[in-house]
Amino acid sequence: MAEYTLKIRRYDPESGQPPYWEEFDVDLEPERSVLDGILQARAEQDGSIGIRCSCQAAICGSCGVRINGKSSLACNTKLFLAEEASQEGDGTIVVEPFGNMPVLKDLIVDMDAVHWKKVQRIVPWLLPEGDPPEREYVVEPEAMIDITQSMACIHCGACNSACLSMEVDPEFIGPAALAKAYRFVGDPRDANTEDRLMDLAQDPHGLYDCTHCFACIEVCPKDVAPMSQIMRLRRRATNDWRSATSTTASATRRRSST
Repeated sequence: MAEYTLKIRRYDPESGQPPYWEEFDVDLEPERSVLDGILQARAEQDGSIGIRCSCQAAICGSCGVRINGKSSLACNTKLFLAEEASQEGDGTIVVEPFGNMPVLKDLIVDMDAVHWKKVQRIVPWLLPEGDPPEREYVVEPEAMIDITQSMACIHCGACNSACLSMEVDPEFIGPAALAKAYRFVGDPRDANTEDRLMDLAQDPHGLYDCTHCFACIEVCPKDVAPMSQIMRLRRRATNDWRSATSTTASATRRRSST
């Protein structure tokens, strides 16, 4: 067992009081998680600490917070590693809510107002052509390889929290939604690829609002690399535009020669 100090940012919007910091000392094995530390502090010292969590296995993504300034999953961050990464000088582990999202209470942010709203913006479901088949849609496994990485997203919101573009432009669709967009653009069963790309390319807060800060790549716990998916979307959008431009030019030349 070892003692760790958690410095938690507390805030209850309904109280009318400004945010403040509160420290809690917890006794746990070094290999236990920061989430374990927060839950121990809540169980033994202050039951009003607000934290959202579920699986505690880095699958559901619900325990996302900033630990020592970095967007992370609390259940997937070991206490001894968090202490080593502390910038406080005395090993204090600083825990605060995600950025770029309104705080509901303490470490709980409103995912619906930002993260899920932006994901809904990109129509996150397949739009196949024609009537539904009698059985499931069949696709060759090789055709899905390109989107496997984007499919690994657990929607924890860490990339949105760390996104510098969203700090400057809160209307930016964001890395999580754009990575999800590529999951459907790259799916051979989807028949709405051109419209999806055109929509995201023409939106001033869309595809080209990303500044390539790499922050989303650094914090993603599942190695989705959202910025890489954004670059793939851009290449697809550029190629489609070039193809459309070439087709239009060819048709114009044909009409002129007749």
